[in-house]
Amino acid sequence: MFGIGLPTIVGGLTWSALLSLMGIGITLLYRTTKVPNFAHASFVTTGVYASFTLSLLGFHPYWGILAGFILTGLEALLLFYSILEPLRRRKSSVFILMIGTLAFDILFYGILNIYADYLQTVFKASARAVYLAPKDFSIMGIPGIMFMSLGMLVISVLGLYLLLNRTTVGIALKACMENTALAQTIGVNVSLMLMLSWFIAGGIAGISGALLPMYIETSPDIGVLLVAEMFCVSILGGLEQVYGAPLGGFLMGFAEVVLTSWLASEVGPWIISYTPLLPLGAMALTLIFIPKGLATIKIRRREG
Repeated sequence: MFGIGLPTIVGGLTWSALLSLMGIGITLLYRTTKVPNFAHASFVTTGVYASFTLSLLGFHPYWGILAGFILTGLEALLLFYSILEPLRRRKSSVFILMIGTLAFDILFYGILNIYADYLQTVFKASARAVYLAPKDFSIMGIPGIMFMSLGMLVISVLGLYLLLNRTTVGIALKACMENTALAQTIGVNVSLMLMLSWFIAGGIAGISGALLPMYIETSPDIGVLLVAEMFCVSILGGLEQVYGAPLGGFLMGFAEVVLTSWLASEVGPWIISYTPLLPLGAMALTLIFIPKGLATIKIRRREG
């Protein structure tokens, strides 16, 4: 494939799946609350340190998937109940709610830095350069992180689909997505549905964070460094489409890994230093030409 080797393809699939997992939560929360959640950065980082902590305690890092889901889901509930729900009840604007998520992210960024220092002091471990890939398994020479990231993406998307389309709770949640005021008039507990969406979105972000150290070196800054890519994935796929994030994730992931590797081999390795421009450029072009995201194009073609 254009001279690109198997390791690059594997890397592209892995990174695409991880980006997709990060983007799903942003899309789900925007769909239900219309709030761009900047605290998603700290959600992902919490997942990283859930996995790393279990590793230090002697467990395999992949147990961090479960721990990351639960801990980050609870972190999302903390944000919801301590900041967003009180502001929502006061009829605060979306802008104020967005600033609330940013303030929470800054607070948790500090907490995670303190926790990293604690781990570094107690366990004498490199808690500011977390890389767990040496503990990964492999199948036929392919790192286990590829299978785990793709598997968790499939489970997350399928689980969301079944929840939203096959359960009473999911139908109520979809009603809140479509029209919160109308859902409330027909007896839906909007606060409970919002709480559920925040827990799920935070949990999925925690899963992506727990998997990240098996692929790249991470630190307390990792969420901040990746937040532009997270939003790019959601915007590319479509903020109004719950299942759009994987579309944006795979487009962004393959562009950053496979396309960049091919260009580096054709043009020169200097081009790799410009990789961070890809998410910003893709976000800008999408907002200009396809403001509703790639998923809406697909839906329109089917309807036509």
